[in-house]
Amino acid sequence: MTRTMSDQTIIADIEALDARRVAATLERDFAALDALIGDDLVYVHSSAAVEDRALYLERLRNGHYVYRGLTGLKRDHRVLGDVVLVNGEVRIDVEVQGKAKQVNARYLQVWARRPGGWQMVSWQSTPIPA
Repeated sequence: MTRTMSDQTIIADIEALDARRVAATLERDFAALDALIGDDLVYVHSSAAVEDRALYLERLRNGHYVYRGLTGLKRDHRVLGDVVLVNGEVRIDVEVQGKAKQVNARYLQVWARRPGGWQMVSWQSTPIPA
């Protein structure tokens, strides 16, 4: 797929924002996450649990989820106007209710351009069988 210079700039912006999101998740920087995640977030975990923004952030804050590592293994971007779809693979190191888990997953992430800038509005991951 041929990318325009504008698409390349958008992809670079999304990559930088997602790096900030990952860092904020690992560092438990909720002010940063508040800015990066849309009010209409739908977050589907690899366990198939579905959360809206409020529940996802609440569970991060109260320690239900404690992420220890989020390592992007590969990703591909599709710019569709004010929406960017990111398909990729990630290794997730997380404690869920105190129990350590490591998950290798494929994911679809959606970013939307809003008046205040780009925000993540959807995440859906599927575990990769061992």
